[in-house]
Amino acid sequence: MGSNFLGEVNGYSHRASPILSAAELLARTGVNLQRGMNYRESGGLLSVFLVLEHDGVYTDEWDEDSETYTFQGHDSTLRQAQGELPKGKQVDQLAMYSDGRVTDNGKFYKAAQAFAEGVRREPLQIEVYEKLDPGVWFDKGIFNLVDAKQVTAGAKGAERKVFKFYLNPAGNRAGSAESEADYHERMLSATEKVAIWSEAQGRCAVCSTQSALHFAKSNGNNFALLCETHASRPSRGLLG
Repeated sequence: MGSNFLGEVNGYSHRASPILSAAELLARTGVNLQRGMNYRESGGLLSVFLVLEHDGVYTDEWDEDSETYTFQGHDSTLRQAQGELPKGKQVDQLAMYSDGRVTDNGKFYKAAQAFAEGVRREPLQIEVYEKLDPGVWFDKGIFNLVDAKQVTAGAKGAERKVFKFYLNPAGNRAGSAESEADYHERMLSATEKVAIWSEAQGRCAVCSTQSALHFAKSNGNNFALLCETHASRPSRGLLG
């Protein structure tokens, strides 16, 4: 299959866990994703957010008290040759192009506002995956899109408007089969996961295995990359 937006699909193999290869992510989502924001509300497939690094920074946020996950919208992909706008972080994020086409930001913003205002009875559900390495992803789970805003961001003198999407974990934790350890692993930020993954070079910090890995607490409250044996946890994920 070669490489694509998700990364090299043939270069990573492991037993089932929340850490997925690009091939497993492809099977999970049912389509070869080409963008970080993928709006889907038909055909039995959920929408997808891919958490990606931008200029060395992850912009996602997690508030433990309110159990709210915040995902920042994506920048314009307009080419300068179109004569419309420079691309990327030089301009405000767009809800609509000048030709009337709605951007992914605009589609998700409309769905979020409809739910927040009571027009929509059920929130849009979104699968969230964090990129750990080329061809390696973490299954963060399914979230409900409950609100969205356009806010001012950036350093003084370089401010611009960006979209912020607010999500809550889907399902009620009371009576859930998910353990506290699994929950805290999921909600660990992408910044922390990538730093731990890079330091461990994608291997268990104790035995160096590359199979059935977890981000698990070790030495108190510090997280480390551990296999299911050294994390003392069974695997979960797409195939397990």
